[in-house]
Amino acid sequence: MGKKPTDQEVLECKCCLRILQAVQRKPLLYSEIKHLLNLKPARLKCLLKVLREGMWIITRVRPNKPSVKFYVVRKDGIAIPNPDIPTIKCKILVEYSLSKRGASVLRTHAKQ
Repeated sequence: MGKKPTDQEVLECKCCLRILQAVQRKPLLYSEIKHLLNLKPARLKCLLKVLREGMWIITRVRPNKPSVKFYVVRKDGIAIPNPDIPTIKCKILVEYSLSKRGASVLRTHAKQ
């Protein structure tokens, strides 16, 4: 494992700056960042990991849709999940947004 990049190293990486500027406006999903910046998936994944570990961006997890369960009422009146119908699981979405440290880096970049 290498050392974490400094603020100056992040400022020198144009792709990192583009990601920070993109999520500055509003929180974005992975696919939105990929389409907006036209980056390869492997490169984007690596950059997001570096920015997340360095606390330049914040990730928020939110469910796409609530999971749905179908219930059956037993003779004693208790509702239990129906074993014949599978549970519909929800897809989890991850939003990336700018942290205070990331905002500071962008302010520094704007002054240069």
